[in-house]
Amino acid sequence: MATRILLVSLFLSLLVACDKKEDDITPGKDYTGDLSLTYSRTFPTLQSVVGIDIEISKNGEVTFSSPQPVTYDGISEKMIEGDRIKIREQGSITVTSLSGQWIEVDGNEYLEVNLSCMLEGTQTLWAYEEYQWLKVSETPFAHENPVQCPMLFRIDNAVLSGAVCGANCCDVWGNTCFRWNLLLTPKI
Repeated sequence: MATRILLVSLFLSLLVACDKKEDDITPGKDYTGDLSLTYSRTFPTLQSVVGIDIEISKNGEVTFSSPQPVTYDGISEKMIEGDRIKIREQGSITVTSLSGQWIEVDGNEYLEVNLSCMLEGTQTLWAYEEYQWLKVSETPFAHENPVQCPMLFRIDNAVLSGAVCGANCCDVWGNTCFRWNLLLTPKI
């Protein structure tokens, strides 16, 4: 009789262990941290940061704070092919629809983040002629989700020094960088 109970217990244990799904992965401990977007340009020179608080429970529930829109404004001058120009970019960054999930890929743990990011603004260009600045153009623009989602942040990196997802692009004026950084600290 004891042998049957032992065999049935062993069978049930194996059945439960084999029933574990990929989405059953949990952190096993609580984390707190910061997810931030740094938007920067080389011309005009500007940098703006959106900060989002994040909490991850040991059962895998991910909670984000609601970030407020952040404004940016940069103005720079330079000589291009003998012409003196000035450019100004100003606008706002809005982040909405945040969601996250703790997942495992190839034996490594990641935080998968989905969100909606919108940059809206105006770019104004002036040329220096006859000792004065003359407005050449004023162009509104919008960039939606400059970094493709979902973004995967490796947990080991996020705990040590920060996990990064980003995108760089160049236009006629210079380099533009969108850099998402996740820093996590295990709660004790």
